[in-house]
Amino acid sequence: MKIFHSITSCAAALATAAAVSFTGMAVAQEFPSKPIHIINAFAPGGATDTAIRGLTKNSDAFIDQPIVIDSVTGGGGVAGILQAAQAEPDGYTLLVADTVLTTLALFQENLPVSADDFRPIGVFNLRGAWFLTRPSKNWKTLDEFVAAAKEKPGELTVGVPALSSPQHLAIIAIEDTYGIDVNIIPYGGGAPTMAALLGDQIDAAMPGVPAGLDSINTGDAVFLVASTDLELVKFKGDLTSFADVGIPHDLGIWTAVWAPKDTPDDVMVRLSEIFGGMAQSSEWIDFAKSYGVTPIWKPLDDAAAYIASSSKSMSDLAKLIK
Repeated sequence: MKIFHSITSCAAALATAAAVSFTGMAVAQEFPSKPIHIINAFAPGGATDTAIRGLTKNSDAFIDQPIVIDSVTGGGGVAGILQAAQAEPDGYTLLVADTVLTTLALFQENLPVSADDFRPIGVFNLRGAWFLTRPSKNWKTLDEFVAAAKEKPGELTVGVPALSSPQHLAIIAIEDTYGIDVNIIPYGGGAPTMAALLGDQIDAAMPGVPAGLDSINTGDAVFLVASTDLELVKFKGDLTSFADVGIPHDLGIWTAVWAPKDTPDDVMVRLSEIFGGMAQSSEWIDFAKSYGVTPIWKPLDDAAAYIASSSKSMSDLAKLIK
């Protein structure tokens, strides 16, 4: 009887495992059966919003269901990120977020959400940030801005998309390199940061590319320096990067699509197939280059390793914050 019981239990276990495996395969094959929503935690019209809309513009070639972009702003990105983290981990509510997702904890303690609440589906672009001002300030170079900042310590105002953003860290790098102190103001995205600059509310701004591109080309904004090489950006004037002026930090900004951490493996693989197809399509590559961002595709584990390396660099720079 004991032997018979053991054999029966083994058979039952195998049957259960097969059923689970089959169910997983069925889920993956049927997914998605309804629209996928992607939460953008930053302002519409900014770099992250532009990137995800550009990526998903030709989604119907890779998925039979619509992809809907939902803007959920507030708290420097925390509101939207938290909503995405609390969503059902079924693959139907995702998050698009750039490097700021991994830098939030460097600036704010006891946050209700972090990058550990998500799994990366894939990194799909790499861009930089640029330091801009208005023609009325009469600063044509970074050195001229630095001279003005030294004359008025702590008085010049500089806008950034969020206090926990790579753009914020880029300003910290400038402060540390030149020994200056500026008043950093967060605006909840690249578009409102540029609106504040053009509206004469701040003296300078560090938005992520491509925010501000049209303003530079029309002469309404003046380019001073970029946080990294921007060889793909088509704007009027000469490119100067941090490396060119002796700032010892290269601050590229990646953008990724994320899923809640408990999303099943088979759904993650399917999502990676869908977004990988879009990220490697000629439509997205052409769109990305037209905006001056570098199209890349690093899925799942490769994305996690890439993000971890980037986070280490940002963490080291965050230690310079006064």
